[in-house]
Amino acid sequence: MMINVNGLQFTIGLNGVLGPRGAGKTRLLQQIVTERANDVRLMKLVLYVTDDLHNFHNFTLTETLAYAAGAAGIAPADVPVHIEAVLTRMHLMRYAHLHVFELTNCLRVQTLLAKALLANPAVLLLDGLLHHLNESECMHIGYLLSKIATDRVVVLAGDVNETVEGLFDTVCLLHPDKTAVHVATNTAYAWVEGKVWEYVAAECPQASEGRMLTVLKQAEDGAVYVREVATQEPCAEVSQVTPTLRDAYLWWAAQREPIL
Repeated sequence: MMINVNGLQFTIGLNGVLGPRGAGKTRLLQQIVTERANDVRLMKLVLYVTDDLHNFHNFTLTETLAYAAGAAGIAPADVPVHIEAVLTRMHLMRYAHLHVFELTNCLRVQTLLAKALLANPAVLLLDGLLHHLNESECMHIGYLLSKIATDRVVVLAGDVNETVEGLFDTVCLLHPDKTAVHVATNTAYAWVEGKVWEYVAAECPQASEGRMLTVLKQAEDGAVYVREVATQEPCAEVSQVTPTLRDAYLWWAAQREPIL
């Protein structure tokens, strides 16, 4: 299956949509849904998911999934089997008795994914699900999604800091002032291969055109640890480091001309 919207093509696998707030991530996912709303057959194949567990605050995880199973049209006699299957797939069996309000942010996301899988969608659109997760939790969810995406189109939208490094098959980059691009993830990494540096500076470097800087942290003596994307070594004592999708995004966003 392939989804085509605004000239952007999403195929089977884990597809990332990255951009800052206001770049149009939610609008893009909702457009995918809207364009299929007039075709009942296609609409049933597409599922749009946000953090929509508020109405299940006082339900247990099992009760939440039972409700979702009924909404998905699963026969009552088959509900327990389907619930056990998605609990197992999302590593949730030992939490099945907990109420939604007792779940950590990461477990809430796993529950949302389990709930979505009961509908068995061919296209799964996930909007901002990694927002409250730390790096290791993002990667945990990413590994689960990579398994889900082996036989369906999964599109995960989030901020440029909410990535699952090495797990996206493709990445769509959005920016308020640029035309969107959608490329294989390896292509995005290749843009900044050999261009990412980390170093210690006595003070925060001045931002200027062509300099893509991130202050990692500040030491007690006032020195700052800096990460910079640049074509040449930015200073004498510097280490070249492995690029991330955030580095690739910063590089792409700073280019005046298309880099494809």
